[in-house]
Amino acid sequence: MPQDIPLEASETLAFTPDVLAHIDGAPSFTLRAPTTREKRFRRRIMSEEGVTFHSEEDLRQEVLDALRTVLWGEEKFATHSQPLKDYWEALDDYRAQKKTNQDLKWSYDEPTERALLKLLRDVEQSWSPLGRMKADNIDFNEIFMAATVAVVVADWSGLSCAKETDRGYLTIDCVDALANSMTKVAERKDVLGKLAWLQLFNACANRMSLDGEEEKNSASPLPSGMTPPASNPRKASAKAGKSPASARSSKTPASA
Repeated sequence: MPQDIPLEASETLAFTPDVLAHIDGAPSFTLRAPTTREKRFRRRIMSEEGVTFHSEEDLRQEVLDALRTVLWGEEKFATHSQPLKDYWEALDDYRAQKKTNQDLKWSYDEPTERALLKLLRDVEQSWSPLGRMKADNIDFNEIFMAATVAVVVADWSGLSCAKETDRGYLTIDCVDALANSMTKVAERKDVLGKLAWLQLFNACANRMSLDGEEEKNSASPLPSGMTPPASNPRKASAKAGKSPASARSSKTPASA
């Protein structure tokens, strides 16, 4: 297991979020050069926190099941479900083409799209299983972000929160405190604090060199019109209770 020992300078990266770089005493973070050990431990954190991810295909199928079995019935579903399926297919085609043509603009029949988006909002509001799936994905995203920061950030300066580690890495609770402290510093300087947190996460994710499968599973795609709010520092409790990754097993003051 990893140890709390100094890393070689060549193995670390000093990082300050761009939005904070101009302020006096800006927080500075020391980022590890992650190995398979850090990726493995991030997976362990995700498992211990008990979070669940639902793919876009899963969410769309839940919408169709709700329409068929609860809201419309079989006969009405057979008549009215095709426009929704056509819309999803067009959206998928657009996303695929957008990857190779960044100038491509989304275009769809506006009255049809408005009606379909309203339908999706209505399903989400009236069908609780879909709401729970959406909440699962929001929790997953927040824990994924926190776990990535936990295994990559080795140390920091310029923030008042204490450094708490478990098995050589930051705890999830410590990452939450780190995010909140950084947000408060930013807001005192009239800077968007959430952006500073996202920049730190992105720097850590880049250090992890995510492959395509990990990138896909770190997102929470939802049917169009049911986009989750931007991730904030985690607030939701883990489903499986306090995991060892969240425990306050050791405390040392962070550098001032």
